[in-house]
Amino acid sequence: MRPGAPGLAAVSGYLKGVGVDSGKVRQVDGSGLSRMDNFPAGQLVELLLAVRAEPWYADWYRSLPVACAPDRFVGGTLRSRMCGTPAALNARAKTGSLTGASALSGYVTGADGRELVYGIVLNNYLASSVKPLEDAIVVTLARSTAEAATPAATLRSDARADVECSWRKPLSC
Repeated sequence: MRPGAPGLAAVSGYLKGVGVDSGKVRQVDGSGLSRMDNFPAGQLVELLLAVRAEPWYADWYRSLPVACAPDRFVGGTLRSRMCGTPAALNARAKTGSLTGASALSGYVTGADGRELVYGIVLNNYLASSVKPLEDAIVVTLARSTAEAATPAATLRSDARADVECSWRKPLSC
């Protein structure tokens, strides 16, 4: 058995057990830092939704970095992000990045009190940073209400097979 295989099997088993389609996920190491790892945003959202039923969820949720929380042990990688917006001290998320790839996934409370779950994964970008785009998406969610939702700002179920697009503006992906 190759090194790491038992851990990868455990992760795959857990994902399947909570309803995440592990066939859409490729994990080759336990850290998630391999360029060969692939975890689509939709599957991240499924995982974030599923873990809310776990007995450890409350502790884990409290451990997530909080947008604009100045203490580095609370704000972590988000301590200087989304300040002065409805997402400040509201959004909790895990960040991740490699050259040309960036992700932000977590929870934010909308303006109407709904807890929203999001997963943003951006790959192969040429801009110097996509963090402003990630932040704008989360801030938009923090401002959102169920009544204000329109077809242009809802989850898509008609995305092309070659493009995963779970957020769209009036122009489609």
